[in-house]
Amino acid sequence: MKKIIKGKRVNIDKIRYLLFTDTETIGSVYVKESVLPFEIGIKVYDTIEKKVVYQKSYIVRKFFNDKYIMLSTFSATKYPQYKENIKDKKTYFVSSVRDIYKHIKNIINRFNIGVMVAHNGQFDKEALARLGNEFACYNPFEDLDLLDTMEISQVITNSKKYVAFCKANKNIKNAMGESAFITNSGRVRLTAQAIYAYIINNPEYQESHTALNDIDDEIRIFQESSDLLGNRLVRLNIAPNWQEYEN
Repeated sequence: MKKIIKGKRVNIDKIRYLLFTDTETIGSVYVKESVLPFEIGIKVYDTIEKKVVYQKSYIVRKFFNDKYIMLSTFSATKYPQYKENIKDKKTYFVSSVRDIYKHIKNIINRFNIGVMVAHNGQFDKEALARLGNEFACYNPFEDLDLLDTMEISQVITNSKKYVAFCKANKNIKNAMGESAFITNSGRVRLTAQAIYAYIINNPEYQESHTALNDIDDEIRIFQESSDLLGNRLVRLNIAPNWQEYEN
């Protein structure tokens, strides 16, 4: 197993391929121990060509085929859409966790990937590890360093313009019925939706909550943050805690 070093600094320009990852889950996001992914989206991003060179959405068959489980998730309203989406066999892969993880491992090896990228990525990484444990199979994400777009986007979220944008739009609600831009304790939100809305200057923007579409938002956040970083050095395996993200 690769040793994961918290706070390791790397030059982002020296990494050719990044594995952008997003999960959609069953269970309660407020009880992390209950969360398991039913969808794992990945996009391989070429940092030199600045484009996606591979993408796939993996659907856990055992969960997806149980409509009672699916209709109890945050993505319940998307279930009919998913049923249509999986007809696209090129993009969607519905299978067992073991086969899904084998397939992802092959992609990691094919592109020689050492870093995964996600927003609030520790949540995804822990959920992916939990899924591997639940189905007693090797987790291909465990040997990847984590680049959290919430970490590098501080170059955006610490700016006066971002704070002003969030305060000006504090009455706009997210899908949970809460302010999309200000937390319950009065801080600016660090969600991908809030940051992306700021980047495109559209406070009414609502993220898809489907893995591949949400990754597109995170790629844009990564690109904008990277362009603003002067020295191109980023810290890996650093993630804000759950309280900082939601409260």
